[in-house]
Amino acid sequence: MKRWALITAISAILLSLPVWAELTKEDVLQIIRAELEPIKLQMAKLEGKVATKDDIHELYRWFIIAWITIILAIFAIPYLYGRADRERVKELEARLREEEKRIEEVIASVEALKAVLQREEKLREEAQKLAQEKPEFAEAFKRIGLL
Repeated sequence: MKRWALITAISAILLSLPVWAELTKEDVLQIIRAELEPIKLQMAKLEGKVATKDDIHELYRWFIIAWITIILAIFAIPYLYGRADRERVKELEARLREEEKRIEEVIASVEALKAVLQREEKLREEAQKLAQEKPEFAEAFKRIGLL
């Protein structure tokens, strides 16, 4: 009997060892929470630093907008400034045409003056011939400035 009691006691102890070592659900949850809390904090810190897919798409959009702006600036700025230059060229051409008209008028006036001077020279020559032929006309020609 003693033996039987001893075997029963030893087997009861051996069978009860895993029961004594088991943790309750609350113990397991508490351990998991305690171990996971620092990991959760680290993940929260990393979430602020990690770019998401939407962030990357937004960056692509900004890059595309920047390149479109640069390309438009390359083509639009010369066009806009060129437009002002073209208007200035038109103004200068209009002024040039006006100046050419004035020059033509001056040339026409000079030609008219040349014709008048030639006519006056011919009149003087004729007046000298007449004054030599008829000396009484000489004084009249002097008064009017032909001699």
